[in-house]
Amino acid sequence: MNILSIKDLSFGYEKDKQVLKNISLDIEEGKYVSLIGHNGSGKSTLAKLIVGLLELQSGSIEVFGEVMNGKNIYNLRQNIGIVFQNPDNQFIGATVRDDIAFGLENNCVPHDQMDEIINEFAGKVNMLEFLDKEPTRLSGGQKQRVAIAGVLAMKPKIIIFDEATAMLDPKGKKEIREYILKMKQEDESLTIISITHDIEEAYNSDEVIILNDGELYLKGKPEEVFKNEDKLKEINLDLPFLTKLKNSLKKHNVDVLNVKTMEELVNKLCQ
Repeated sequence: MNILSIKDLSFGYEKDKQVLKNISLDIEEGKYVSLIGHNGSGKSTLAKLIVGLLELQSGSIEVFGEVMNGKNIYNLRQNIGIVFQNPDNQFIGATVRDDIAFGLENNCVPHDQMDEIINEFAGKVNMLEFLDKEPTRLSGGQKQRVAIAGVLAMKPKIIIFDEATAMLDPKGKKEIREYILKMKQEDESLTIISITHDIEEAYNSDEVIILNDGELYLKGKPEEVFKNEDKLKEINLDLPFLTKLKNSLKKHNVDVLNVKTMEELVNKLCQ
């Protein structure tokens, strides 16, 4: 079942310059989708249109079976969460507890239920001991985990990560990637759209969508998309390390066609 359907979507910030050009795509419920492309390809603009932060100009967006419009946009948005690149832009409260509570208050959750919910989702991102800390005193990775907890607490059906690891160090990026995978394991119906420059993350998702200059360039399972080495080279996108290694081994007649992870590759080579 498609949880998101986009048809003939075009958008521009200026009258004669389109950022998105006739985009049509479907995303199935419960999938982990990576949206990749160079800066200026339209990724973040597409995310903002999906969550209703920008007004549609042409085409349509259907979410949960409803075509998004001015009348239903608020109700639809309640089931879509977004985590931005800079977590500081999302902090509202004076403490971590207050920040997670903010979204719950907007969703009219009774106050006598809030503490339990806040504790539950702070615990899920390993931030329970930081509930009374000021967000400004947290590391970049900790701030992103708080932002994720705030989104999760509202129990959305779709979560969009808009380059959520771009400002983090390697350790912070690894933490967030691992947590995204953990979220999927805990809730198979949750749909995740990750806007990222991380090719390795994209390789480990269920589906990859590539935008180039505002157009849909490639879409499919990671192993299918990254087979198109020539097309990726045309737009200066790199291949995942595992794909490069498999291509190299293939030249030496080592059959690793169906290998999807480094662990599988090591096992294959040790046979």
